[in-house]
Amino acid sequence: MSRIKRRIFIISGIVLIAAGCVLTAYNVSEDYRASSASADILSKMDEQRQALSSNSEAENTDSSENSPDVLESESDESFVDPDTPMPTVEVDGYQYIGTLVLPPLEIELPVADNWDYTRMKISPCRYSGSFYSDDLVICAHNYSSHFRDIGSMQVGDVIIFIDVLGNEFHYKVGLVETLGSTAVDEMTSSEWDLSLFTCNYSGMARVTVRCERVDE
Repeated sequence: MSRIKRRIFIISGIVLIAAGCVLTAYNVSEDYRASSASADILSKMDEQRQALSSNSEAENTDSSENSPDVLESESDESFVDPDTPMPTVEVDGYQYIGTLVLPPLEIELPVADNWDYTRMKISPCRYSGSFYSDDLVICAHNYSSHFRDIGSMQVGDVIIFIDVLGNEFHYKVGLVETLGSTAVDEMTSSEWDLSLFTCNYSGMARVTVRCERVDE
């Protein structure tokens, strides 16, 4: 091998290593920024949730004081129309539908009401469906602070979704699978009550966690 070719190989190697370091640093920076943004959003959502709860309690008190006694319902069950819009709160110009809690991963994240690439750099997003109609699909980047490790979740693991009014929806993992990047219908037309997904490292597949809704 000539001296010139050797130098070219060495320089090329140095360039590739430098590019890898830059890419790694960028990914770490994006991950940290996303983690900080999500934590800030959660704090603001909690403040709004507490305010909504206080206002609701005050309204209920006023109503009970000014209303005659009524008989209690024979059933405590309530029906919510699946087509009912999910309640949202606004934080920094975006609407959020609630908080996703993944106890096995020790992660708690806000969920935006709709998805686009800008929102996904901040938090997980609703891809389709609703918690009222039991077909909610949530997507997120594979940041370590977001959905990178959902593929390690096990069947039977508990997941909790808390809407902006404080209502809790409990789920259990029923299946962890990998879908193709173009399997949109398969992702959104399943019979699972909750699906979480993120891209793998190559971006050519979607790591997907399927869940069924359970009683608390």
